[in-house]
Amino acid sequence: MLSKNQIKKLRGLQRKKERKNTGLFVVEGKKIVEEILDSSDDWHELYATSTWFQSHSEYLSQENCFEVSEKDLERVSSLKTPNEVLLVLKQNENGVFSDVMNEDLVIALDGVKDPGNMGTIIRLADWFGVKHLLCTSDSVDQYNPKTVQSAMGSFNSVQLHYGDLAQMLSDLNTHQIYACDLDGDSVYTSKFYEKSILVMGSESHGISNEILQLANHKITIPNFSSSSIDSLNVATATAIVLSYFRSK
Repeated sequence: MLSKNQIKKLRGLQRKKERKNTGLFVVEGKKIVEEILDSSDDWHELYATSTWFQSHSEYLSQENCFEVSEKDLERVSSLKTPNEVLLVLKQNENGVFSDVMNEDLVIALDGVKDPGNMGTIIRLADWFGVKHLLCTSDSVDQYNPKTVQSAMGSFNSVQLHYGDLAQMLSDLNTHQIYACDLDGDSVYTSKFYEKSILVMGSESHGISNEILQLANHKITIPNFSSSSIDSLNVATATAIVLSYFRSK
């Protein structure tokens, strides 16, 4: 049974402020938790039902593992349907920004605030071999529970850098900057350079004028129908453009 302090702590980790203060975050669900346990022993605490421990009995004797009821998991879970096991992890240390200069392709996110989109973009970056994401300070926290769920195991494979995006882009004068914008040239006819940065904007406002002014190129995904749709979901658009970047 969970203590009041454990409940308070686990619920608190659903909030950005508490994650920042503790340096911890939560991962939920059998598949993602078991992937992490198989690949690393660097985790903080594990909470699981008796059903889960029946097939993972090696963890029962460990000091930082706790057997809990399904009702207990419901009380601390951020999911609508809790899934047997919850893992508390330490946040990754900040990466070295200079490492970004060596990469052939980097993604920059200008005010992406939807956690599901952020998680999907992190997973896309992992799939397409992009190791670094540059994010404005107001972009959603990478350790938001919904972001972690959408990213699955990829949140450990991609390094996110938060801060003054305009300054970070200015510092990367080794790369050509491509801003995905409705007024850009077709992505299918654009020339791409060996070192590139793909900038994607927020779901509601697109890319800010400050960032657009830094772009060397503006590109767009052309609409091939007469539909009244005026834009694509940012994660969907990122997938399309990344696929084309990597095919060149």
